[in-house]
Amino acid sequence: MKRIVTAKGAQAIDHDAIKVKGMSGTGLMLAAGTAVAKVAHDLCKKSNLDHVQIFCGKGNNGGDGYVAAIKLKEAGFENIEVFCFAEINEIKGDALHFYNALQDMDINVIFIQNTENLCSKLRDNSCWIDAVFGTGLDRPIEGLLRDLMQCLKDLHKNQPVIAVDIPSGLSGTSGKLLGPVLQATKTLTMGFYKSGNFLQDAKSYTGELKLVDLDYPIDSLAKADPEMYLCDHDLVRKILKPVSLTGHKYSAGQVLSVGGSAAMPGAVTLASLAALKSGAGMVRAFVPETVKSFLLKLMIEAIVITGENKDILTDNDLAQILALQEKSRAMVLGPGMGREPATGKLIRALLSEASVPLVMDADALYHLSKEDLKHKKTDLIITPHTGEFARLMKLKTEDVLDAPIERALELALDTNTIVHLKGSTSLTALPSGRVFIHATGAPGMATAGSGDLLAGLIASFIAQGHKPEDAVLIAVYYHGSAGQAAAELLGNRSVTASDILAHIPKVLKIDEVLM
Repeated sequence: MKRIVTAKGAQAIDHDAIKVKGMSGTGLMLAAGTAVAKVAHDLCKKSNLDHVQIFCGKGNNGGDGYVAAIKLKEAGFENIEVFCFAEINEIKGDALHFYNALQDMDINVIFIQNTENLCSKLRDNSCWIDAVFGTGLDRPIEGLLRDLMQCLKDLHKNQPVIAVDIPSGLSGTSGKLLGPVLQATKTLTMGFYKSGNFLQDAKSYTGELKLVDLDYPIDSLAKADPEMYLCDHDLVRKILKPVSLTGHKYSAGQVLSVGGSAAMPGAVTLASLAALKSGAGMVRAFVPETVKSFLLKLMIEAIVITGENKDILTDNDLAQILALQEKSRAMVLGPGMGREPATGKLIRALLSEASVPLVMDADALYHLSKEDLKHKKTDLIITPHTGEFARLMKLKTEDVLDAPIERALELALDTNTIVHLKGSTSLTALPSGRVFIHATGAPGMATAGSGDLLAGLIASFIAQGHKPEDAVLIAVYYHGSAGQAAAELLGNRSVTASDILAHIPKVLKIDEVLM
């Protein structure tokens, strides 16, 4: 599995590798800068450029930039300019070692004191290397540094840009904007992926992301907390169960889909369709009477049972739903249920009494508190978006965005719940303490009904025999892949949940194995 770390985790790994294990700090910097130089060389050749401009900060990120300058010079580049966004007495440690090495190589180093000094020297016919801040940035950029980054952003045209570790101005942990950020063509992240390479605003600025292996000791990597990984195709293929050659509809698993209201019949229909189209052998939908005909028009394969009230589900339906769960391996609860108090009573009762794994989404989450999540006797998966998560945790949305990993993991550990926090890049926090970041998906998936599909997919993979934590990873991966496929065909503006649904069988077929 591909390891991902926070900015703090990266510091812990470096400390263990260098101070405890005895790895050479200058050796690591040399390897990192050499990798940057190689990519710059290739980009210049591709774009027919012979000029490189490197922007360096005072820390190790700047040191990587100095090494890149040295290696490009050794490779025959004559037109290299290094711009230092720091005072000379601020350069220390390994970075100072390579800054000193520059002095004997006839490389022009310019210490920038004001924006005019920088802006007048920027070239259109140049490859830019962004080695200013790195992943350690943890506060908004202010003063001259902010002005300098804004200058780079404003005067950037078609110059290819290589970001070292992360585009400068992004949080290395949350991926949130902390100031003006230069759009990268390629980002080379050193040694291990950083969570800030994937989350929030990073998606808009990272460009092509490439991992540079610096051969850190495995036990140094284990020093990072939390234990976090990338949920990618390699991981999902390993945990996805094959389709049984001797299977039948009961062995393929049954899903109970509980939801809907007169005002919102589509959500539970989408969840139910996703469950069936992703491999569940049978789907039973428990819905209000007014939803039944709507659902059956779109899903003739469903078995539909109705509640007492024709427009909404209420706590009077509890006994019937509990009886139906005996035939099921997983339950979806919430899509389209609405916010009536009687519906809330049903949701809280099912949370405390359900005995099959429970996937709760949408309106189900509206009726719950963090304390409610502790009162359960089965595996629970919740799939809130940021706003729903903030309400559940009694936080401001901004507090969640500032620390999404920390917040999601806190809830998972405190309530023994699998928490899938949805966003432009989603993450899954497990009660075991592990976290997974999901890189699949497309902007067009920000559309009504997309989350309902995901809830149905998770329940389906549980019903097919996957462990709940594996089912979430599988479901999120193929949900995102289907969204990408729909966007490639239709364009992001035109994607609907129905389009994503139509592509789910196609992406699943790619990895289908019969056994």
